[in-house]
Amino acid sequence: MNGSAAAELRLDLTGADGKSAAQLYSPYAPHSTGDIARPGQSVTHSWGLAGETLPGFRGSIRDRAADSGTGTVAVSALDGAEKLRDAARLPAVLSANANPIASGTWVVDHLLREAGIHSAPPPRADCTLYASMHGGVVPDVGFYRDHTHNSLTYRRDRAPWEIAAMPGSQPFTVRWDPRTRTTVGGRGLFVEFWVDRTSLAASGNRVEMKLVFQADNSINDIYFWFDFSEDQMNIGATGTGGSVKGDAAMGIRFASVYHVGVHWTWSGRTPSARYFITGSAFDTYRETDMGAFTELGFSQLNYIEMSSALPIEAVQVSLRENRMTRQEFTQAWTRGAVLDQITSELRAIPPVQGSAWDVITSVAKAEQATAEFDPYGVCRYRNNTRFTTPGQTFNQVTSAREIASLRVSEAIDSIRNTIDVPYQLYTTGTPAERFTETTVRSIGAFQTMTFTYDYDVSEYDSPPPVVYATTLPTNTSRVRFSPTLNGQLGIHGSIESTTERDGATLRVTFRNLSSSTCFIVTSGGLPSLSIWSQRLAMNSPTRLSTRRYDTTSRTRYGAQVYQVPATPWIQTLGTAGRIANYLLSVAAQPLPVIGDIEILPDPRITLGDLVRVVDDIGAALDTSAWVIGIRTSGDNTGRIRQILTLRATTSPGVPTDTGLFPDPAVDPAARDALVREGIRVP
Repeated sequence: MNGSAAAELRLDLTGADGKSAAQLYSPYAPHSTGDIARPGQSVTHSWGLAGETLPGFRGSIRDRAADSGTGTVAVSALDGAEKLRDAARLPAVLSANANPIASGTWVVDHLLREAGIHSAPPPRADCTLYASMHGGVVPDVGFYRDHTHNSLTYRRDRAPWEIAAMPGSQPFTVRWDPRTRTTVGGRGLFVEFWVDRTSLAASGNRVEMKLVFQADNSINDIYFWFDFSEDQMNIGATGTGGSVKGDAAMGIRFASVYHVGVHWTWSGRTPSARYFITGSAFDTYRETDMGAFTELGFSQLNYIEMSSALPIEAVQVSLRENRMTRQEFTQAWTRGAVLDQITSELRAIPPVQGSAWDVITSVAKAEQATAEFDPYGVCRYRNNTRFTTPGQTFNQVTSAREIASLRVSEAIDSIRNTIDVPYQLYTTGTPAERFTETTVRSIGAFQTMTFTYDYDVSEYDSPPPVVYATTLPTNTSRVRFSPTLNGQLGIHGSIESTTERDGATLRVTFRNLSSSTCFIVTSGGLPSLSIWSQRLAMNSPTRLSTRRYDTTSRTRYGAQVYQVPATPWIQTLGTAGRIANYLLSVAAQPLPVIGDIEILPDPRITLGDLVRVVDDIGAALDTSAWVIGIRTSGDNTGRIRQILTLRATTSPGVPTDTGLFPDPAVDPAARDALVREGIRVP
């Protein structure tokens, strides 16, 4: 009961209006009728009883086959998993300080978002940084740089939408590299986040965000903080001098979920800011123009820093010039996924191959979780705790009414009382130079140039290049620009860069924002673009394993060993121990499989439901069980059959063997037989 499950719908079409289905829906049928059955076409299917219907399936057609002999067309369709057949796109990242940076839940959420399936407000157009915070600090758009952990956890009950990063006793801080390094005086930046202020803790009251523009050792910040206890904010810019402004009585001290945004725009090199706030408690909206600040020096966006003392979610920075309306700020979107509390910690997101659905499946199997699309088209990722704390049953089927047939099986092979769980410890090594240029290139005024590099699929990501003029950045990607071919003078603030990795391809695009040609050159006249990559330490990952026992089960049934398959998604002893304990809790005692249960069709029953099964006529049982398989079929006569496969939630109990005397493992007569063979026996 782990991994992913994809629902399939099969239909046999018979035609209409005197024409066969083959004439109407075959691949060579007229588009006016045939396109409804083409591969890729959307499909919804509902069914029910007594004139009421419920959604049963939502997906898209995989194939169709027309049979001229019978005139029928067979169509098969798969659910929303079909949208996840593209190659998996995951950042390949290592922790900067050995603290966890992600989780299996974060990986699943990221892959769903890449396919357009969202569990929180999605990235806006021209997004340069998006961090969902759904079980990890790694951004979905942009690049992870470093973070302070400070007992950081992730909570669903304190999330504005799905999962929020929850500070411990102190605020936590994260630094990210943006996808696009814009410049002072360049494109505007809209910064926003969602925060839960339903209660305050020892970690404090503030959320602060800082956009750091840098030119060698000269730093220009534009920043803001909001205090959700004192109901005030500060916003400012620090350059040669610096200026700061504040506001108060904004209505953010009340228990509520808040959406906060700040729009930075430029007039020359002078920034201006406008902030936006919505609150869920009183349906509040506030928009305030904070005016202009001090002029900043020529520089480019180096990194974005966020420090939070409150549960925070959906942090993003997008490139935007026009003033945002209230409707745009509210950002209409459609939820397509529901996640669960995290159960693993990842210090590395290793490079992956295969489709997004393949990777989701492997993560779910590693965590003993499940992933499936429900009849409404919503993807649900559920951790394994649902199987250890079943809760209330959804429905009841009994032999007095619904059950037409039932088979119960129990096997010692299903018992596992000795569990080995391997795990892998990832250690970050020293970055190394990966790509360099051999020719000095020039970018004409207001022109664009893109560099493309081919990675091996096993390599980790490269950070976007940092611009320098005089001070060479160490152990990271870098680039230098000059107005002259010999590179005598280095410049800042004239070039905007965008860095993207798509599978095994890295693309770095430079846009010249000035009216003069720029050369990509060092002070010594050599090509200046240098791309560095993260590396694992030597002999990393270290492969280890932990073992857990159930002594009572071993005594009763003998040793029944199960070794969990090795996977890169189990990376800590704590995660491995939790998985082992979970497997013991559900497998140390036999849990019967209840199969081939044919019931009166019920469209309310879906995969993963908890039902109660009562059979006081045949198999003599009364138990709650998980629905782990459903087969529903119907024909043109209106007859519908529904067959369930269930797994019990509880064991039948400890055997008492009343009136029974179990036989010894060795026949008492074996001694005499061995003596006759001349074999010494005690």
